Amino acid sequence: MSAAESYDQALEATMSVIDGRWKANIIRKLAREGSPLRFNQLMSRIPGISPRILTLHLRELEQDGVIFRDVVSTSPKYVEYSLTDRGMALIPILDQLAEWGMQIMTYDLIALDNEVVKRDDEGIKV
Repeated sequence: MSAAESYDQALEATMSVIDGRWKANIIRKLAREGSPLRFNQLMSRIPGISPRILTLHLRELEQDGVIFRDVVSTSPKYVEYSLTDRGMALIPILDQLAEWGMQIMTYDLIALDNEVVKRDDEGIKV
């Protein structure tokens, strides 16, 4: 396998973990909190996410080793979610993506102030 193929596969693997509208938000909320969060706490901190989608993304992130699901066996039982070391390793990557996004948004806003930005069918500026 060539270096380019390895790079492409590694990039695909990374993107598959954070792919989805809400996964990066879930990871960031858990990182910012610094302590485990329950399902309803996550729901209240991520406006617009449905319980079904939150459940789906939490399961996928757990399967990918990004979050840890802890069933606390007190009476009544409850579940808490926290980031694993693998999840914490994603934080700098998400920070860089957010920084890139802010630069692009700023550039687009400046361009919109100065002129109409034309985009092709895929949404890319032309």
